[in-house]
Amino acid sequence: MSLAWLRNKLPNVLDRTEARRRESTDALFEILREGIVNALVHRDYDIAQAKCHLVVRPDLIEIRSPGKPVSPLTLSQLQSFDAPMLSRNPALHYVFSRMELAEERGLGLKSMKRLAGESDLPLPAYRWEDPYLVLQVLRSHQGAVRMLPEQKRKELSAGELAGWQWLRGRGRAKSSDYAQSREIAERVARRHLNHFVELGLARKSGAGPSTSYEVIA
Repeated sequence: MSLAWLRNKLPNVLDRTEARRRESTDALFEILREGIVNALVHRDYDIAQAKCHLVVRPDLIEIRSPGKPVSPLTLSQLQSFDAPMLSRNPALHYVFSRMELAEERGLGLKSMKRLAGESDLPLPAYRWEDPYLVLQVLRSHQGAVRMLPEQKRKELSAGELAGWQWLRGRGRAKSSDYAQSREIAERVARRHLNHFVELGLARKSGAGPSTSYEVIA
């Protein structure tokens, strides 16, 4: 029911050609379908007072599912869209699979990452908001900038805003990748990325050549 309703609510994603718009909208719908199915199949049904929620905004769609990731999965693994195959409710997952609504365990996450990459959509992002695991799906790369709090948006230069749009679409990157994609010096890239960290938009992890910057959804 929610999928049929959602299909009618998704306008074409802005792009250069009509064919590309249809492709992006179809991919966006498939990403959301996977997210909704995952929310229903893997939620913690012991939290009886909480329900799954679908929140649709102009630039962002959120899918809220009660319960933390099933142990030993971590939020970081979900954010990489490369989590191992585990299910909190295997019997329910089997039923959804038989109905052809769910893929094999673990493949749904990989499908979302693949669809986003193939259709030039921002990579979805997971965050924890007690008691919900929240999947955030941006409807376009431009939405990454529009969704920024006004005060933080004012503190970013035009180059940083364009860089933030790129980083939000990737989820995580090293300064060398950022520099190459933006065609800027790596010292400038590091300045941009560290500014994102100062503003609470990203977190820094690792050291030396392994240092990476991860979006905080």
